[in-house]
Amino acid sequence: MFKKILALTLALIIALSTIAFAANTPSQTVWKDSLNELKSLGVITNSDFKTTGNMSRAIFSKIIVTATGNNDMAKSLAGSSTFADVSAQSAYCGYINAAIKKGYMSALADGSFRPNNALTMAQICTAVIRALGYTDSDIAGGWPGGYIEKATNLGITKDFALKSGDSVPITTAIVIVDRMMNTYIKRVNSGDEDKTLKDSIGLVDDQSNLTYGKPEIAFNFRPSTKKLGSITFNTSLPILKNTVNNSVTPAANTVGESITINDIKDKDVVYPVYNKLNILIYYLVVDNKVDGQITSILPSKYAPKSIKINSIEYQLGDYANLSRFNSSKGAFKVGDTVSVVLGYDGKIIEGYYTDNSDNKDYAFVQNTSTVVSKDAADYGKLYYTVDLMLIDGTTKTFKVKEDPGQYKWRLVKYSAVTDDTITLMSLNYMTPTEVMFDKYEKKINQSYAADNIKIFNYTDSTVRLVNINDIPNGILRAGKVQYIGNSGDFSDVNIMLINDVFEEQYKNCVVQKIQVPDGRVNSYTYTLLSGSNKYTYTTQAEIPGATVGAIFKMKMYNNSINSFVQIKDPDALGWFVQALDSKRIMINNWVYMFNPEMTVYLVDYAGDISVKKVADIVTGTNAAYTSVKLYCDRPLNNGGKVQTIVISMK
Repeated sequence: MFKKILALTLALIIALSTIAFAANTPSQTVWKDSLNELKSLGVITNSDFKTTGNMSRAIFSKIIVTATGNNDMAKSLAGSSTFADVSAQSAYCGYINAAIKKGYMSALADGSFRPNNALTMAQICTAVIRALGYTDSDIAGGWPGGYIEKATNLGITKDFALKSGDSVPITTAIVIVDRMMNTYIKRVNSGDEDKTLKDSIGLVDDQSNLTYGKPEIAFNFRPSTKKLGSITFNTSLPILKNTVNNSVTPAANTVGESITINDIKDKDVVYPVYNKLNILIYYLVVDNKVDGQITSILPSKYAPKSIKINSIEYQLGDYANLSRFNSSKGAFKVGDTVSVVLGYDGKIIEGYYTDNSDNKDYAFVQNTSTVVSKDAADYGKLYYTVDLMLIDGTTKTFKVKEDPGQYKWRLVKYSAVTDDTITLMSLNYMTPTEVMFDKYEKKINQSYAADNIKIFNYTDSTVRLVNINDIPNGILRAGKVQYIGNSGDFSDVNIMLINDVFEEQYKNCVVQKIQVPDGRVNSYTYTLLSGSNKYTYTTQAEIPGATVGAIFKMKMYNNSINSFVQIKDPDALGWFVQALDSKRIMINNWVYMFNPEMTVYLVDYAGDISVKKVADIVTGTNAAYTSVKLYCDRPLNNGGKVQTIVISMK
């Protein structure tokens, strides 16, 4: 008998060992895989997830609304609650409203929502089945049994033995939602293609489902900061790189190479990439540059849309730096040799001058600093650094071995010691003297300009490269040109440093009001107008000759008055206007051309001053003017154009 019992017991043990029992929670491996996928899709965040406990109704409302691509609806419904137990200020209010509106969730029997209550098996099955497109008419057996059975038949609740009213553990809910994402949605028509919920809301890794954020171009990028412009790197997200080698024909492409943050190089373009849920899913680094000569700017420099490099056309991208290609001072022109940086779509984002061997060691020192190293290898060590504007227009930071303070805001030459360390060499500036500049013949005094000439133009607060064609033709007064560098057998000019050649840090201001000392105030205050801007200038001493309607030349710094320079004499004076159009004016039988930024002021009978339009100027001797004064941007014999007109009434 004992042997029979033993045999039956062993047989039962063997039989039971072959049966897979259903459980309430998944294995750690299963739920972690599901969690990682949902995180990568942006369906769930760390703040929504704990490894223990049950899923709350509030948190699940956010997950189901996000998983179905209804975030915008949730945002639009936030701030107003239909449930007494849900605060309008709750972070989940909009999601709860959206889940109710979509039919994924519903109020409880007493009309409340109970956001902190545990989600039940019946509730989660109802939500996922409805999210897949099924309605009550598709479900046999009614609610809740029919929904639970449908979820089982679709494999969504496989291996879970929870009953209708049982609370759903968080880990179980995560697996159920992940399975829902990968389950086919209901086909509306019999001929429809099978499509998972994930596919239907555009969460597949396809170009049409991705959004590229604002690109940043890497310069002096320090990976340890994890910050590049507007991008702050999430180190848990992948970084992929697309490389295009345009030096071979056809161009060689490497797509989707996995890299680290330390592999990002200067002039690489970095994009944050988002999925259809507007969730950041990875970073794309693009290395695609084209070098060559600009052969066309289309349709024109005033409104460029595309650039031809070596006769091949490239569109300007949405984030292109248009000031590099339009009619701005210092912009590229046809004939320039450049290197353009292309984005993921093959469109231009930025452009730079290409290096040339005989002037590439010149740079302008924009800033100097003392840095304390935070790297483990030399922690606490002091380093000197300089920020240089190079001849391609980029700014780069280098280390130097000696205090570089004497070089700040000066043109220098430099040479490399290592990849990140340089030495600086000072340059002897010219004695202030007039320089004859002929941009049509491309001559500076008696020397010709080299094809690769680089011209740095600086003010007290800015520096930039400018084109030779932008510089006013004629005599540049003493002190404007501060350095000229020559090269080659003909001593062609290949580098120039010019101080504020466009007079950008000066404004012509008309005196609107003068307040003199009155016993209570011991200073003179001048109220000035420059276009629509109003300024005040206070001084202890009176400015001789100052009257209402006079023109003060003022030196500016960051759009604030720095100092008074002089009272300007008019370059032309008459008492009526003979002829006028949008580009020119005639008085005293002479025609004067307008500066594009020309301003007209009218001093009326009461001495009040107002800004007028060119069209407001009356021509002829019956205009009732006592004077018409023209002030030019530079001497008339040096191509001066009218910058300011002051008209006084009788």
